[in-house]
Amino acid sequence: MATGYTLGLFANMYPAYDGDYKGIFIQQMVRDLEACGVIVKKAVKTSASVTGYVPFYYRSLLLARDNELDVMQAEYIPHSSIIPVLFRRKICPLVLKFHGDDARIFPFKNPFFKALTSMMIRHSDYVITSSEEIRVLLISIGAQPDKISSVHSGVDTEFFHPVPKEVLRNDLALPDDLITFVFIGRLHPWKGLNEIISVAGICPEFRFIFLGPGTVPAHPENCVFLGPKTPEDVRNWICASDCLLLPSYSEGFPTVIMEAFACGIPVITTNVGGCPELVEPEKTGFLIPVRDIKALADAVNWMGTHSAERVKMGKHARSIAVERFDHKKMVKKLMDIHLHLINQQ
Repeated sequence: MATGYTLGLFANMYPAYDGDYKGIFIQQMVRDLEACGVIVKKAVKTSASVTGYVPFYYRSLLLARDNELDVMQAEYIPHSSIIPVLFRRKICPLVLKFHGDDARIFPFKNPFFKALTSMMIRHSDYVITSSEEIRVLLISIGAQPDKISSVHSGVDTEFFHPVPKEVLRNDLALPDDLITFVFIGRLHPWKGLNEIISVAGICPEFRFIFLGPGTVPAHPENCVFLGPKTPEDVRNWICASDCLLLPSYSEGFPTVIMEAFACGIPVITTNVGGCPELVEPEKTGFLIPVRDIKALADAVNWMGTHSAERVKMGKHARSIAVERFDHKKMVKKLMDIHLHLINQQ
């Protein structure tokens, strides 16, 4: 599909190496756009250090003035949008994409941050959010309803697909009859890590697998920390597990839930952010309150003792992923927005 336009991408987090989880969904979006014929020029921050903002903002300034751009998109606001808002060519439309905490938390820390976020929105041509919840929230602080849409990143349902557990468990040295829960993400308390570890202590008959970077905390013997993994390894561990755990304190529209659904396993997550838009309670998983160890333990025990219902949930989750969250459908929606803005110029 040839589109004939050039996108300038500004992102203050972008993977620096294979296994780096920061901005991995932005990287996938770039791949999807390029596969559809879009030329993507990038100004991205690949360093976790604050000093990485110096070269990032310099590259952003050069990109904002690039005469070859047809449209620009900034990821994470306002950190990535400041330069394009201030220095872009006015004939080049600007899209802002909010992912989660940049809309749910940052604007409400103090009046200055709220005013800054509102100013970014006013100086953009269109706003994209990762969830409907964030869309409604941004309208409340000034976004125009006809210039804001919810377009999440989606998931590659061909890459993330169900694989027979017995095959993978043999390769991964997992006992066939051991109920296994998997967590994928940064090892951070805000991801509900402490709650999972507490439940693991309550449920010694189950195995808890953790994939992702960070400091490994004290944990019981039935917890296994494997560190960052390649996308192939992540897919295999999801397929080898029985349920994904994501009891976060705050979320946007978690890609890992869509990945679990695509692999055919249900999810236990918290009722925050876009998670209620993803998970259908008792159909594709469970929604629980934040920091509620008892609710998490009850959901874990239910998943561990209701095998037939759990498998049925996973099959339904797979069909939902293919029908609603396939990345090809999401990138088409994004491109339609880009082309609409370009054609208005």
